[in-house]
Order: sequence, then structure tokens, then C-alpha cells
Amino acid sequence: MDASLPHGDTSVDARSDLHLIYPDAQLAERSAAAGALRRLAHAFVRHRTDADTLAEIAAWADATAERLEAGSAAVPRPADYFARRYIDPRPPDGAEVMAFSDRAFSGPANPTAMEVDMRRHGDGVRAAVTFGAAFESAPGRVHGGAVCAVVDDVLGYLMVCLGIAAYTARLEIDYRGGVPIDEPVTYDARETRRDGRKSHVELAVHTAGAPPDAPPLIEAAGLFVIVTAEQLATDA
Repeated sequence: MDASLPHGDTSVDARSDLHLIYPDAQLAERSAAAGALRRLAHAFVRHRTDADTLAEIAAWADATAERLEAGSAAVPRPADYFARRYIDPRPPDGAEVMAFSDRAFSGPANPTAMEVDMRRHGDGVRAAVTFGAAFESAPGRVHGGAVCAVVDDVLGYLMVCLGIAAYTARLEIDYRGGVPIDEPVTYDARETRRDGRKSHVELAVHTAGAPPDAPPLIEAAGLFVIVTAEQLATDA
């Protein structure tokens, strides 16, 4: 991330529909490298190889990590992450929404993330998600913890699209069907009501292209506690 770039500037990427909160001057390059590492992780889980190749992978990974660690200081998360919810414009309807390029679970520049396309959808959020082999638990099914992690991440982006800062206070998840590996699914999230500083939300997961009346694979309900601009100013 390049702190010299202005807030809200999306010129670092050619996609005009990307609402990137914290610009990354190397977004394309870092995303490509992370994508290659994700492919490696899925291949490593799904396939077997000889001992020499495993040793080669281990040596390369250790050497590359040491090179990265020695090359620059660690980049901290910006302290104004919440405060900007009350300063920045909301993402436009239909725009892809990205806070950090290497955000946990959904950042394209994070090699441990899933393949996620996160977009504002009206007053809600719709995310297209594909889980690779590294997230498989029961045969052909995504681990429930990975499914839940993306639930929380999508709901976090719902807060961005609503223009509020909030913490997850409670999540209730009903696993009604298995989420498939290597097949796209859709996460749809919306706010159902707001009581003071309490934002009540719900989310459903369907297979991609499922008809509107299809039963969801996953249903979730949550409570987010809002941190107001006044509270943030007091804590600063």
C-alpha cells in the first residue's frame, strides 16, 4: 500500500468499477503473485509428489520468506480504518468493493484468501466466491469454518456499503447444505433493521445461478454494534 496516493484513488487499477479504499500501487502484481501462491496451495493439497520436490518447495518458500522479511518493515493497518466510514463516500451500487488488497479471506493480494468478487448490491452486498481444494473438509465440501469466515467478511463489507463502522457481536449460522469445492457460490447480505447502535443483518448462500426461490445452502443472522463518529473522535 502506498500512503502517498490520495484516499479513494482507484487509478492504480484499470478496472473503473473498483472501489478501493486503501490503494495499492502494486495491486496487479501482488494479486498475480498471490494468485500463483493460492494455485500452489491448492495443488499441494490435492496432489502428491516425491521427497526431492517437497524439499525444493520448502527451501524456496523459506528463502523467499526471508527475502521478503529482510526487504522492508512490516506494513501496519491504517489507524483511520473505522473513521473513514464517516468521511469517505459509500461505494457506488454495483461497484466491486475492496478495503485492503490483502484483506483476510477476500483480498486478491492475500495468498491465503479465497477467490472472491465482492460488490455492493443495492443496499446490500453480493459476493461471488469459489473455494479451492485447500478449504475442503468432507469430500467435495468446504470446511464449515471457511464458510463462516467468508460470512463474517461479507457482513463486514456490508457495514462499508452502509457507511457505518461496526464490530461483529453475534453470528448465528445454519448449515442447511454443503458448500461445494471448486464451484462458484453467491453470498447475499443485507441489513434487516437497526435499533440505535445495533445493526441486525442476515445472509444467504446459494449455488451460482440458482433460481430466486431455491433453498439456501447456508443461512446466517448477525448483530453488529456500531461505533459512532463521536465515539471514534473521543477515542482518538
